[in-house]
Amino acid sequence: MALHLNMAFHMARQRGHDIALMVLVIGLWPAAICEDNLCPNDEVIDGGWIKWPENRVERSVMTYICPVGFRPHPVSWRYCGVNGMWSRLRNTYGESALRASCKELTCLAPQYFEFGLFNPYRNVYRVNESISFQCYDGFQLLGAALRTCLPNGQWSGKVPRCSSEGTLCPNPGIPFGSTRTGNRFDIFSIVQYSCGANILRGSSKRQCLQTGKWTGVEPRCENKYAFDNVKDLARELDILESTVRTHDLTLGPNVKRRVDFFFVVDISASLGNENFIKIFDFVTTFINRLSNSNDVVRFAVIAFGFDAITITRINDHLTPERVIEKIKGVKYGDHYSNRGRSTGYALEKVYSSINDTLRTWNRGPVPKQVIMIITNGHFSGAFSPYSVMKKISTSLSHSPNGLDVYAIGIGEIKKNILESLVPVKDTFTDGQQYVFYFPTYDYLVEAQENLKSNNKFDCGVRGNLRQGPVGRIFGGIISREYDWPWQVSIQLPESAQEFCGGSIISARWILSAAHCFNETMGMISNITVRVGSIRRMNSLQTLSLEEVILHENFNRPSKMNNDIALLKVKETITYSSHVRPVCLPCTKRSAQLLSSPGVNWNRVCQSEDVSLTGDGGRKATKLSGYVTGWGYYRRASKVSSLNLRHAQINIQNRLTCNSPFPLTETMFCARGEETDSCQGDSGGPLVMERNHRWIQIGIVSFGKATTCGQDIMGIYSNVPKLMSWIKERVTDVKYE
Repeated sequence: MALHLNMAFHMARQRGHDIALMVLVIGLWPAAICEDNLCPNDEVIDGGWIKWPENRVERSVMTYICPVGFRPHPVSWRYCGVNGMWSRLRNTYGESALRASCKELTCLAPQYFEFGLFNPYRNVYRVNESISFQCYDGFQLLGAALRTCLPNGQWSGKVPRCSSEGTLCPNPGIPFGSTRTGNRFDIFSIVQYSCGANILRGSSKRQCLQTGKWTGVEPRCENKYAFDNVKDLARELDILESTVRTHDLTLGPNVKRRVDFFFVVDISASLGNENFIKIFDFVTTFINRLSNSNDVVRFAVIAFGFDAITITRINDHLTPERVIEKIKGVKYGDHYSNRGRSTGYALEKVYSSINDTLRTWNRGPVPKQVIMIITNGHFSGAFSPYSVMKKISTSLSHSPNGLDVYAIGIGEIKKNILESLVPVKDTFTDGQQYVFYFPTYDYLVEAQENLKSNNKFDCGVRGNLRQGPVGRIFGGIISREYDWPWQVSIQLPESAQEFCGGSIISARWILSAAHCFNETMGMISNITVRVGSIRRMNSLQTLSLEEVILHENFNRPSKMNNDIALLKVKETITYSSHVRPVCLPCTKRSAQLLSSPGVNWNRVCQSEDVSLTGDGGRKATKLSGYVTGWGYYRRASKVSSLNLRHAQINIQNRLTCNSPFPLTETMFCARGEETDSCQGDSGGPLVMERNHRWIQIGIVSFGKATTCGQDIMGIYSNVPKLMSWIKERVTDVKYE
């Protein structure tokens, strides 16, 4: 007997958008199957509880639930078999039990800490236990000074390490539970890591480059029961959505880079009915989030068990709505009896599709290829998924940033199998995660809820951008929707200058320049802030002000010194793909992105100022960022832009600034190749990309010349040097 599951979707209108509501329709064949529950209800789990299916019928799923800090053992769920019994209590590691139990999660202990001390020392650390670190004299602590064992069996923060000045690359550290070979940190030096009986995630081998950075991503060791934070998956999905929506500025003002998105989904026998619903709900929810991008993205959905079933093809050119209609026609009952997991065969279909695209595409840049694999076990069949992924990666090696592969493993899948599904080149970006591992499919549901929650938008996300010369604000490239979602237009009273720019730094605060408001402090009720549109006169939300705070030492002791203002809005800013905050330096988020030293907040801020602005242009380091605004955009003309524009500029040596006012500690200068900010751009952000996030390093203050395009050089307020002032006033940003 077999249970047929089908999914029906109904379209509703809510807030002007088409929302797909999934309704589960259970078709029973034969109908009498519903009358008798096949599998017994006397199962128990020591220390936890069971989420039972509504009907215990063939392939229905019971899920084991454990308290925080524990996970089910030896399996996380069991399905009801055709024999009327639940599937075996045996996992992929060969572990079995007579009765399920909740197993306590622990974190691996550090094996060795170079050039410093840590406390307390234990062989194993339990959830919520912490370790503090300090370095010997002459060494600087990088990474986290305090790490805590989290409820998922992972450590908080980055690996602590003590580094000295005499090396090109900083000490890469030794992840907890690992050993390292290689103790030289000079150019082309190589370090390698081993986790022994535990699992290594990240880069097992790293090399010191001429830039002073290590290749790869920071490795970590885990035991087999630890799993990832679902908020990290939600964050990466948020970034992925933004990547799809955002135009690549290097392709030119009128060229869109399309995206081909492949979902490769495991529907093998061990999945079960309820998990089948959850996995396709996850897929369709993400497709729905991109439903208004059908001119940019194409979807293919491939399901696999013993065989690989193509649900939709890239070359079908289906709208997201039509893709969802195709998905709803998939019946789990038609496939679950086929044992096996033909992951490689499914990926071979992806490879064939990509080859077809590469051979026939003649409409501009080849589409970016994104592959998301969701599986719960080891592969079988003739095709090795690792070999196929290598072919896919090689076929796109000529296209920089042309391939992203994400792998999500559920249940007791071996982590080394999961890690090997992602090509090595795709993990060579610190700060971004491509592989995730969770105990049950409920975590996919939770990731969707995190995405829907209004306050979960990470700062500084706008999509991928490869730096290159892109024109000037006065006459250059017009920005696209989603490009700079933190940019705001501030409409000033008619008696003052017409408008200024600003940036969203939290749900209630806008960052701008003091000189924009110096003459309007008594007219706050006449000032409005427009957010969410590249058109200066449009907005998704128009905000009024509760308070304007100017730096108390603005214009003191010299003209334009401390040119910074904070605007507190009355209404909470509603975040979306068009509206989100920029990252600030000297915060908890920036410290994660920059691997800032963790001694104290002041030390972190000093380090980040050097890293982001070259200590205001004192260091001989080439640093480049983007400035945005609606200001004058024609050379020697006073015409403001109706559309947001952007320009790439480089921070200059302080000795070359030739500022009309004394250059103080709170200022630096920057310019581009015939590019500059101009009047009307005041208060707007200068941002820099680090690890796929954008950090605001400057505020447009004033120019060297009074005429746009003549004697190019802009002066910016140095945000890292002004962060102590911001920190005292803005309390809804995490600083440490």
